Amino acid sequence: MIKLIRKLLLVFGINKAQKHSMALLIIFMLLPLSGCQLLGDSNSIKGDFSHYYIWIKSLNDEEVEQEIIQQKSNKDSGYAAADIHLIMLYSLPNSPIHNPYTAKTLLNDYPLAPYSGSTFSDTDLAFIVMLKDQLNQQLLILKQLENYKGVYQQSKKVNAVQELKINQLNKQIIQLKKIEKTISKRGQ
Repeated sequence: MIKLIRKLLLVFGINKAQKHSMALLIIFMLLPLSGCQLLGDSNSIKGDFSHYYIWIKSLNDEEVEQEIIQQKSNKDSGYAAADIHLIMLYSLPNSPIHNPYTAKTLLNDYPLAPYSGSTFSDTDLAFIVMLKDQLNQQLLILKQLENYKGVYQQSKKVNAVQELKINQLNKQIIQLKKIEKTISKRGQ
């Protein structure tokens, strides 16, 4: 870059004192341009979602709640990755806002197809697809758990009814034994 500046100064025939001031001027003019290039598009979805997920797993409950408020604010501001960040926050196990149903609903509403290969990196797209598979599996397990709970509650009711019948039969047996003793005492 400096060599290019020196060549330009030689071409225009600028003396040594002017060269230094001109070189500084050019450098100062190029700095904002390179800074803009480094900033990138803040609405871009490019990011490393796996690092974000690892980071949010390290947060305590209060920090997770603050992060979800921040991501909701980011979503309102048009930050493209905020939707995925919210999905990860809702899918985070052992968090105060863990809700796989909400995470799955948000993920189902999120259009992945137009972003594949262009906006998401391959790693991020794979991470999101894996998260979707994990949420599907978790919801399936939760559904099975609900079914098992229903079966368990029904069997508890059946057991209670059976216990009641057993107690009634035991009482009848005791009464029959008393009747038998009474009859056998009369017969002697």
